[in-house]
Amino acid sequence: YLLNGSDEYYSNGLIFNYRFLPNNRDTSESTAKTIIDFELGHKFFTPDGIIFTQLEDLDRPYAGLLYLSASKAKFSTATSRLKYGAQLGVTGKPSLGEALQTWYHRATGFKKPLGWDFQIKTALVINVFGEYNKQFKLIPDLLDVVTSSGATIGTGFVNAYQKLDLRIGGLKSLDVSPFLNAVIGRGSNEFVANNYFFVGYGLSYVAHDITAAGSLFNDNSPHTETVMPWLQNARLGWATSSNKATFKMTFHWLSKEL
Repeated sequence: YLLNGSDEYYSNGLIFNYRFLPNNRDTSESTAKTIIDFELGHKFFTPDGIIFTQLEDLDRPYAGLLYLSASKAKFSTATSRLKYGAQLGVTGKPSLGEALQTWYHRATGFKKPLGWDFQIKTALVINVFGEYNKQFKLIPDLLDVVTSSGATIGTGFVNAYQKLDLRIGGLKSLDVSPFLNAVIGRGSNEFVANNYFFVGYGLSYVAHDITAAGSLFNDNSPHTETVMPWLQNARLGWATSSNKATFKMTFHWLSKEL
């Protein structure tokens, strides 16, 4: 966090997940594996300079997002997964983005953010989303490619994306891999600690992002920006896992969003 010494744009994300197998099924005799996931998330976004008090000096809207989502992930085979779900959230002061950043900066001695009066106004966020993942084993247990295709549509976000990740190291099939948070249920007790490197690239088409463009239904937010329709994302990282914990370090490069 803050490895480059600046706090800007996507400034913070606290995400808590609870995952389980429905009906406690650990179907070692079955080829399918299903995981239910509840996620509570809190994110906020700020401009490049948080000490500015004039609207014309802000290069990105202040925005907070507080949400709860539920999803179902089904591994129909060991190398494929279909995940889909829904998200309910809120922006504006009820999202507590302003409250959290102001408290945190005061408690730690960081500069006080001065532009939250211009934040994206309160709006209800309702989204549905889906993602399909497929693993292609180039060298079993050593080298593979994972493709991810997904989309979101709703009052908060409208987008579609295609990602590709090349991984090398100690690799598992997707249904027992921490890569997709699947070290649970069948195969997790026999999980052998491993680590791997990965490099990835993704291309997204973005039609709407409420944290930058405001509500779909009105223009009551004092500061909004035009979202770039095409967004590129490259990443490079390393991960290590046991059957109890996963540690991952990732460097992300994103193209201009606004």
